[in-house]
Amino acid sequence: FRELIEILAISRNQKLPQPGEESQILELLIQRDGEFQELMKLAVDQGKIYHEMQLLEKVVEKRDNDIQQLQKQLKEAEHILATAVYQAKEKLKSIEKARKG
Repeated sequence: FRELIEILAISRNQKLPQPGEESQILELLIQRDGEFQELMKLAVDQGKIYHEMQLLEKVVEKRDNDIQQLQKQLKEAEHILATAVYQAKEKLKSIEKARKG
């Protein structure tokens, strides 16, 4: 881009454009436009990737919440089962005691 500015500044100081100067400026403009188009495509691609990442982050967050809920339910079920096993053992002890008694 600096090259283009320098060429334009030089051509302004001169009354008549030098031969080939216009084509040189045009070539630089075309080159810079190509670079700009590549950068724009890259920016669009990165925007799409960023959007996809945001969607995936929401999915991960939902799955994390699901896992936390399942862990909570599992812990509750484990507690209920442990209580039931304890009560069953106590009942068996009571039955065994009644048989011996």
